[in-house]
This record gives sequence, C-alpha cells and structure tokens, in this order.
Amino acid sequence: MLRKLPWREIRAEAVFFLGLFFVFVVFRTTAYGMYYIPSESMLPTLAVGDRIAVNKFAYGFSRYSTPFSVGPELATPTGRIFAHLPERGDIVVFKNPHTGLTTIKRVIGLPGDELRLHEGRLYINGALTLRDYEKSYRYREHSGRGIALVGLFNEALPGGAAHEILERTDRGAADEYGPVTIPENNLFVMGDNRDNSLDSRFSDPGVGLLPAKYLVGRAERIVFSANLAQREEGLKKHSGKWLSSLR
Repeated sequence: MLRKLPWREIRAEAVFFLGLFFVFVVFRTTAYGMYYIPSESMLPTLAVGDRIAVNKFAYGFSRYSTPFSVGPELATPTGRIFAHLPERGDIVVFKNPHTGLTTIKRVIGLPGDELRLHEGRLYINGALTLRDYEKSYRYREHSGRGIALVGLFNEALPGGAAHEILERTDRGAADEYGPVTIPENNLFVMGDNRDNSLDSRFSDPGVGLLPAKYLVGRAERIVFSANLAQREEGLKKHSGKWLSSLR
C-alpha cells in the first residue's frame, strides 16, 4: 500500500521546490540567460538555431533584464542600475524598442560618435573603417529561398576590435545612411550580415538608435548549434567559442 504523506512532509517538499524556482528566477534575472538565434542577421558569427549564453552582469540591470520585462522604468539617466556601456564590437542582446522582441546585434557606434555609411562602407568619426575581402561565402537561407552567395570580409573597428561580416552588395537599401551623431545613452547596432539585418539603420520594424535601458546583456558563448546547414563555409569553427574572442 502507498504510504499517505503527512501534511508536514508535503509542505516541506513544496517549500523546497518553491525555493528552487525562486533561485532560478533570480539567477535568470541577475546573472546569465540563454537565448536562441532566430534569424540570419548575425551570420557568419551566429547562425539560426544557435543557443547563446548571455552575461547580464555586464551592463547593469533594468526592467528589460528580467525574463518578462516586468517592473517599473528606473529613474536613472540610463534607465539602469550599476550601468556600464558596452565596448565597440560587443555582441549585445536587447529588447527591440519598437517590437518588444529579444534581439541580438553588434555594437558599432557609441555615444558621441558620428556614424555614416556610403556605398556600403562604414565611416566612424569621419574615418573609413577598414575591411579586407577574404573569400566568397555561401549559406543556406533559413527562409528556404536557396543558397545565398555573398562576400566574406574582415572588418576592423576603431579600437582594434575586428570581426567578420557578410556583404551581398554595396548598392543596397541600407548602404547609404547618415551622417548621424549618436546621442548620450544610446547605441548604434548592426548585424554582421549587413544586407540582411533590420538594425539601427532602420526604424520600426528595425531598431533605430538603441537606448541603453533596453540592453539585456552581453552575448558570451555559443552553447549549442542546431543549424549546421548554415555553417557550410567554415562557420563551424565558431561553435562553442567564447564570442569575445571573435571580436
């Protein structure tokens, strides 16, 4: 016969599991989160299906650091506590100010920067950002439209941060922008897949200039990759790596 549990044991079990749930919520809110990459905008660094670990300590905390963006807006200049701005080249997770969706891009412009794109080339504070062509690059489009053929470049941002980008053309809809000066407590973010990214070059449904209060954290590690079809041209080397080493 099954033994009937006394009320005291049931209550102890309930308190234990409630405590575990509380610890989990606090950890997800203040320490690390796990996020899924839903689009191709960060190729070749991140592919659809990648799961990444995000450090929520990196830039301080706001209501958008919580799993469901609960809580009041904070009455601080940045809308955050313990606030730190990202470094140029950081890969950041944030809530899109227009759609509320969790989004990931790379920080290109910091407060006070003058930023411009002309014929696909990036200028920061009047200086042309250097990029070197590496090779042609193919990837299978997540939408099912077929194989995309683009150019793979190594781009060196001011300050020494370098990363790979993809360019389909230098005459696209997003290849002319600015000049614009980034306001205080705002960031300019872009996808590494430059001709396939709704980012700070676009307003709704893009991102526009990103207020720092919408930051969730810094992407730090690819934990798991499910989409090997998008890793045909050497992208496998990134899987499992610390993303800071890819800057």
